[in-house]
Amino acid sequence: MTFEVVGLHFFADSSEAHPLRGVLDPQFIREYAVAHEAAGFDRVLVGQTATWPDPLTTAAHIAAVTKTLKFMVAHRPGFIAPTMAARMFATLDQASGGRAGVHIITGASDVETQADGDFLTKDQRYHRSREYVDILRRMWSSDAPFDHAGEWYRFNGAFSLVKPVQQQIPIFWAGSSDAAVEMGAQVCDVYAIGPATLADTQAAIARFKTEAARHGRNPDVSMSMRIVVADTEEAAWRKAERLLDTVMSHLAAGAQIGRDKGEDDPGTLALRRQAAMGDRLDERLWTGMTRATRGRLHATALVGTPDQIAGALARYHAVGVDRFLLNGFYTIEDVRLFGEGLIPVMRQRLAPH
Repeated sequence: MTFEVVGLHFFADSSEAHPLRGVLDPQFIREYAVAHEAAGFDRVLVGQTATWPDPLTTAAHIAAVTKTLKFMVAHRPGFIAPTMAARMFATLDQASGGRAGVHIITGASDVETQADGDFLTKDQRYHRSREYVDILRRMWSSDAPFDHAGEWYRFNGAFSLVKPVQQQIPIFWAGSSDAAVEMGAQVCDVYAIGPATLADTQAAIARFKTEAARHGRNPDVSMSMRIVVADTEEAAWRKAERLLDTVMSHLAAGAQIGRDKGEDDPGTLALRRQAAMGDRLDERLWTGMTRATRGRLHATALVGTPDQIAGALARYHAVGVDRFLLNGFYTIEDVRLFGEGLIPVMRQRLAPH
């Protein structure tokens, strides 16, 4: 089984704990990337929304200041041609020495996609993304120009002179709808899920793996999880409660924290259902901030010492999670803290298996 520790890269030094007005800080991007590499992260996710800075340009900046750190660059099909995207990612892979990855973002809210001019339904977007990925892979592997006439794309003589170092850049995919699971099971290399109880995580993996097996495939699974870590368990829970107080104070003062996707957004509803199960699940899965913000923040977290958190992650690993996307609430401070304690313990516990 693959084992990988992934970080979440930001464009400026801002989080729920210390929201800032800045949008893009090149110096912070450099320092944050270097901190991730020094802490022992294997890869970072560079995110995307309808309003954030461009993730591919940011990934190029990260590549220039690191040597081994890989990326999964969030990318939304439908806004540029897949032939052009294939050349862009192949160029990044060559320039970085084979460190690129593509995280296909399909299931964003309709409000967000319409802000960039995409008025397809979510199911339509997932079917389009499946064809998009097929085209990316053919562009990366074809040794001659080719024609294509599909449901969503049509072109003649498509070709890329630049090829990825990796031959095929890994495709990450997310989504829990029927269309997301059905299409992702056919094309992705890594299926990404959010934080949940151990039982719910095992069920989500079983659902996806069953669908993938129908196509003779067995993709890896990545799980994202927020982390609150301290030297003792008592200190970790105190840190979590202080963090919640801080965030609620920022919200009361009018700070814009998290993305309000609407009362009926499936992701928000899922977070609320999880939080309704209790503040502490599976011993150290903390939903307090999710509950307090009514699902506005994707902030379900594991709380404890490095050894306790590594133990909890080992249980997720045992039910099929191969890669862990971990981030805290204090940007560089937490990245360094993970590198000092959590990541070495994780590698000791999980890598041999």
